[in-house]
Amino acid sequence: MKLSEKIRILRKARGMSQEEFGYSLSEATEGVTRQTVSDWENGKFEPKLDNIRDIARVLGVSFDVLLDETIDLNDAETLKSVLHNVPLDTQKSINTKIRYDICQYRLGKKDHVKLAIHITILAVLVISIVLLTAGILLTIGPLSLAGMVLGGVSFVLTPVAIIEIVAFARDYKNPQGAAFGEINNTHLIIHTYETASNVVCIPLEKIKDILLGEKATKRRGDLVVLLEGREKPITLLNVAFPQKVMDFYERLQKLDEDDDPVKII
Repeated sequence: MKLSEKIRILRKARGMSQEEFGYSLSEATEGVTRQTVSDWENGKFEPKLDNIRDIARVLGVSFDVLLDETIDLNDAETLKSVLHNVPLDTQKSINTKIRYDICQYRLGKKDHVKLAIHITILAVLVISIVLLTAGILLTIGPLSLAGMVLGGVSFVLTPVAIIEIVAFARDYKNPQGAAFGEINNTHLIIHTYETASNVVCIPLEKIKDILLGEKATKRRGDLVVLLEGREKPITLLNVAFPQKVMDFYERLQKLDEDDDPVKII
């Protein structure tokens, strides 16, 4: 596979526009514009050797991945394997002594629908008992029959309904699902799985601000991350307790300003 194709595939897999990619390269090499990146990807001319080293660094892949033409990044497994690991130089710069895991909100619409169904099953059981009791006391056969039919069906389903309601209550009390990222002393780290398994490491100094999404609540919501040199923000979807993430970020910002040698955040 040609170098031009690899640059395009890896850039898109990293979620970067041509402008953002050029900006990242410009930190080490001056004059890398969006047009230059476009020319590389269209094969109009190849980047110089020094540029290729910087491209490998920014895209988080080895030098050989870019230059070895036998590596085909159109293969999903190959792309996943070259993107999965955080580059060694980035790993060395990450300080995780103080960290906060960013978790997805565990419960969704389907969970609420299931809850409604199971509550309905319990309600039917109660109604069937009332009908059966009333039918016996009032000697009204149809009421007793209706109670027996409804009771028989709901009685079978009741154990499952109770288990599901208890599980929902447990998840509602602690709605933090799988962790998909973290914020620590030095970086915001996000694991993404759209194009390929991918790790995005954003230095804290590149973050202008972290804002709550429009419909965010105390328990769940989106977080909007504004970055230096990037017009389009990064949005973290369906975060559990998003305000806590923002509070932790703000405390990290004040950490270096505090002269107290004992740091408690």
